[in-house]
Amino acid sequence: MSETSKPAQSVRRAFRLVWVLQGHSFEGLRLKQVADALQVSSPMALRDLQVLAEEGLAERVPGREDCWRLTPKLVQLACAHQEEMRRLKAAVDEFTQRYTRQPR
Repeated sequence: MSETSKPAQSVRRAFRLVWVLQGHSFEGLRLKQVADALQVSSPMALRDLQVLAEEGLAERVPGREDCWRLTPKLVQLACAHQEEMRRLKAAVDEFTQRYTRQPR
């Protein structure tokens, strides 16, 4: 089995970081907590947090700058998906109704 490439490891860590931060949107997590959860050094966890922040997915908690949390961007993504599903369901319902009407 081949060793995982460094870019792939970074991507995996970024996804793991999102899972670590989930559920901590109000108070956030301290860098040490994040590093421990990821089982990486604090400098590496900080670099990963900064990358997510540059992409708009993580931020420092206002008034608690030593803590990090996810931004609303992922929730907005979920809401957009939910809205798309609502529109598609409405289109399918309309199609079904048109094709199941009995002729007069």
